[in-house]
Amino acid sequence: MLWEFTGRMQAWKHRRNREDHDLVTVKIGDGMGNQMYNYACGYAAAKRSGEKLRLDISECDNSTLRDYELDHFRVVYDEKESFPNRTFWQKLYKRLRRDIRYHVIRERDMYAVDARVFVPARRGRYLHGYWQCLGYFEEYLDDLREMFTPAYEQTDAVRELMQQFTQTPTCALHVRGGDLGGPNRAYFQQAIARMQKEKPDVTFIVFTNDLPKAKECLDDGEARMRYIAEFGEALSDIDEFFLMSACQNQIISNSTYSTWAAYLNTLPGRIVIVPKFHGVEQMALPDWIVLDGGACQKGEIDAV
Repeated sequence: MLWEFTGRMQAWKHRRNREDHDLVTVKIGDGMGNQMYNYACGYAAAKRSGEKLRLDISECDNSTLRDYELDHFRVVYDEKESFPNRTFWQKLYKRLRRDIRYHVIRERDMYAVDARVFVPARRGRYLHGYWQCLGYFEEYLDDLREMFTPAYEQTDAVRELMQQFTQTPTCALHVRGGDLGGPNRAYFQQAIARMQKEKPDVTFIVFTNDLPKAKECLDDGEARMRYIAEFGEALSDIDEFFLMSACQNQIISNSTYSTWAAYLNTLPGRIVIVPKFHGVEQMALPDWIVLDGGACQKGEIDAV
């Protein structure tokens, strides 16, 4: 009966190949900023070739640290899939299924565009990586900006703050700490001085997940500075993200979270300042200001 089993497997494979033709599947994982890069690359790859888009959110669904965040936005896709991925056998099944069913493209270099992403495949492409280069999706950045808008009910207080930040001279200032240390004090002092030179009336709105580090880096009595927590509203991470993007200007860290907040700012005359780190040229828009001399304390851009 081996010939019959083999024939059934070949028929199944042929059917699956036909179903997955004209399809781009992208792995969605890690934190919100990384998920946005995953989606942006997958969306652009599918849009460029006129194919359908499928999101594989298995990594998010099986994580004890990260949640699937893209439902906060108005993203569009054709399908979404998720499989158990915690035990050895579940991981083995998912790996074998993926390698048999798709033409898997694993990212080789985080700091360079991989041309394989742009080439349609008979079995359908599966994009496995971080894809943190503008070159993958810059031509569709306006589409992404329209989709990366709130798909959840914001409070009146959050909406009022967003309007206030957009209409007054503000600069979001992101100080990151935690697992991958952000820029040091020297960077923030240079960035604040540069921003004040260009925007003398600016008020800095500080966003941080490490308050002691923020106070250490930003100990400057001359700058008008307010911490987002001072506004009295209990804010979620997604609320803070949209508030950061609503500010007229941004001083960001080596963070996909604040990088995306800056991408979403299209106000005329905006200034965005970013620290120098390996790969920044692949992520920064042409009019952003890259400041050297404030080295990141650990690592480079976040990949978690």
